[in-house]
Amino acid sequence: MYVLVTNDKEKEMLLSMFSNVIGKNCLESFSHLEGYGDEFMRILFKDDLDEYEDQDELDEINDRHVVFFAEPPAALAEEKLYLSFEELYQYVEKVISEKFLGDSEMEKLLLEVKKGLEI
Repeated sequence: MYVLVTNDKEKEMLLSMFSNVIGKNCLESFSHLEGYGDEFMRILFKDDLDEYEDQDELDEINDRHVVFFAEPPAALAEEKLYLSFEELYQYVEKVISEKFLGDSEMEKLLLEVKKGLEI
């Protein structure tokens, strides 16, 4: 059972670990409102969730939110947090500016994410 993370410092730590996963495939997925991640960390959109397995998350988020899941060893325990589309975009934009500064392909994909999220 996933524990909801509400502490800002813990949220930042989890998201910083996910930054290693962000790349071309991740941005392409996000631009189509599709989740992305690996076996230990993933960000999922409402349509990615299963109506039976993820009922708690479906009850908590609307069409403009995502849920971030983290599992050991990426996290100390099975943890989750919710992000609005705006928070997701701000986070992705920050990662792209830090990791891919001047990479025109990544900057173009970031604009596609912005368009897909309707921000």
